[in-house]
Amino acid sequence: MVTNVAARRIPPALALLLWCALATALVQVVLGRLGAGNPHGFTLIFWQLLSAFDTHGNLLLAALAVAAFLLRRHAGALALVRYCGDHPWHVAVAVLPLLCLGSLTAYRAYPLALDEYTALFQAQAFAGGRLGGQFPPELLDSLLPRVPAGYFFIASRATGEVSGSYWPGFSLLVAPFAWLGIPWAANPVISALTLPALHRLALAISGSREAAGWAVLFLLASPVFVVSALSYYSMPAHLLCNLLYASLLLRPTAGRALLAGLVGGLALTLHNPAPHLLFCVAFIGWLFVRRASFAVFVALAAGYLPAVAILGYAWSQHLAALGASIAPSPAAGQQPEAVIPTLMDRIRAMATGTLSWPTARILEARLAGLSKAWTWGATGLLVLAAWGMAVARELPGVKVLGAALAITFFGYFLVPLEQGHGWGYRYLHSAWFVLPLLAGLCLVRVQDKEMQYMAAWAVALSLVLANGLRLVQVDGFIARHLGQVPPLARAADPARAEIVFIDPRGFYTRDMVHNDPFLRDARITMVYDGSDKAAALMAQRFPAYTKRAEGKWGELWTK
Repeated sequence: MVTNVAARRIPPALALLLWCALATALVQVVLGRLGAGNPHGFTLIFWQLLSAFDTHGNLLLAALAVAAFLLRRHAGALALVRYCGDHPWHVAVAVLPLLCLGSLTAYRAYPLALDEYTALFQAQAFAGGRLGGQFPPELLDSLLPRVPAGYFFIASRATGEVSGSYWPGFSLLVAPFAWLGIPWAANPVISALTLPALHRLALAISGSREAAGWAVLFLLASPVFVVSALSYYSMPAHLLCNLLYASLLLRPTAGRALLAGLVGGLALTLHNPAPHLLFCVAFIGWLFVRRASFAVFVALAAGYLPAVAILGYAWSQHLAALGASIAPSPAAGQQPEAVIPTLMDRIRAMATGTLSWPTARILEARLAGLSKAWTWGATGLLVLAAWGMAVARELPGVKVLGAALAITFFGYFLVPLEQGHGWGYRYLHSAWFVLPLLAGLCLVRVQDKEMQYMAAWAVALSLVLANGLRLVQVDGFIARHLGQVPPLARAADPARAEIVFIDPRGFYTRDMVHNDPFLRDARITMVYDGSDKAAALMAQRFPAYTKRAEGKWGELWTK
């Protein structure tokens, strides 16, 4: 409504510039308030990424908005929008090798956060035909990251079997790529497929290829989409699954509802249920309001059932059995100890500990997340999306998509975590596609050539420069991270077996203990507990190895 009033008083292109300037200023105030000295006690990685990277992104977007405004009378960039509208599959095919290249170079095909490593580890275990990896039981404490039991991995002290603690849907998607030896290609493929899927949804809602082209281009010009596509996070899969789910349910029949349920079941079990659960609430409520037939609800529930039963319940039972397994008593009379709580304990902990009323710290964290939604998006994306909601809300599906986006955003106010690691605002990523879709609707509804030309230049410049800045930042961050442990800064030599001991007291160096589920790689990493313990372990288990280097980071031993 406010944007409509502003647009009637001043030219739309100038209105867009002024709203971008206001958003830039507000985001800069937020970054200054939250980034100075970490006053709210955010996790170190969340605070560092917020304070070190996002100001540069914010200021770049402001500069791009000004540049696009100055180019508002030149129509050249509009050709890019038309091409995306007419040839979405060509765009996807062209983008895929670029994303693969980015995954191998800027991201180094490296699972940076433990969320990423857990998903990759489980995918490699599935690719090996097992439900989990297999480590020597007595080396579990050395071969797994030094985190509380059950947080990322659940291991049997009796057998040494190790499984990731998340639901395994995403790892199943990655498993074929892991079997081929290219697990880094999974998210590029998923993200490339997202582009024509968004085109199809935008076309179905608007009936306009131009709107669909805008949506595809805005998505591709948003660094959060591109960088996530290079990672091992499950968020690109959440985004695609929710997009397909929405596309199927906007014209609900029993058959389409069954397919939506199958997609939704996978989305629910990709890694944890929250991203899809929050998104689907809006659609289920919308179906009730529309008085959809009973057959639609039955088909939708039937579609969810297989994944929930197998990837949800059965997997939880597997983890419970694995965690309840205890090591043989090492000495007569010594009481054995279970590694993690039982399944019922875990369920009770989830019910009582996962959700809570938002504290002042969480409110500040969500404000920081909203600033990330701006700084990691294409130039003007949030402004145009809000404008699109105002001018196109009567189109079929727009209100329910807006509701799904809002529920996803506000639902995480009840989660007592600020997200920790992650590029952009990870908690909003599962519904991110709604923003470029609404922006596209805005630009075909507001028939102003200068604003359209300005937006075309803004998105074209973002495609190159905003993505370029974030890729440079990510590349530098990963390089500095690996540089903490010099042996990891270079690729492992397949012809030379080596063991790297990593001191977990560095900057997230505990996250760097990565191993193949079956210890098939030439490089093995272990937690470093001091020189004496490392020497004793090597003498006992790996006597043919020789220490080659040491430092405050740990030690390197080679065979």
